[in-house]
Amino acid sequence: MAVSIKKGGDKIGGGPVLPPMSGLAVRSKSSSATTAATEKTSAKVLTMPFRGNVTEVIHHMRNGVSAELVPVIARQFGMTQDGLFEQLRLPKSTMKSRISKNGLLSSAEQDRMYRADRVWKRALSVLEDESAARQWIRGVNRALGGETPLSLLDTEAGYELVLDTLGRIEYGVVS
Repeated sequence: MAVSIKKGGDKIGGGPVLPPMSGLAVRSKSSSATTAATEKTSAKVLTMPFRGNVTEVIHHMRNGVSAELVPVIARQFGMTQDGLFEQLRLPKSTMKSRISKNGLLSSAEQDRMYRADRVWKRALSVLEDESAARQWIRGVNRALGGETPLSLLDTEAGYELVLDTLGRIEYGVVS
């Protein structure tokens, strides 16, 4: 899916839009549990860049992902932005500056946001409940070496382990 930011009539990017989230309008082709907690503001429109087909996701990531996505991801997990920065090992002051200036995320930052969003979608699919997904993602897990799934998303290996663990849960293997 595309990133669309609309300010004063200027629209950057394109694509479907999810219902809005706290100051941001987020659009998507399909409705999901993620879209339920959203609010609308006419000043900005932000579409989730990590939704849609893989070719679109790659295109949007190569062109840059807006830092305005960070508060949306933090709200998905029911946590503060600072908490998200800590869990994903992102520099707080740099991230806050990017968000306040409506800047673009670096490659490493957008990769971590991508992983977080993908794990969120997968956890919702497997656990079928937003509250359960939040609790699992933010909770310490023995199958993950006593780490929280969210804290492992700063590396590709951790991301793969989290997805593998969700797959094990989906197929009834104790995790």
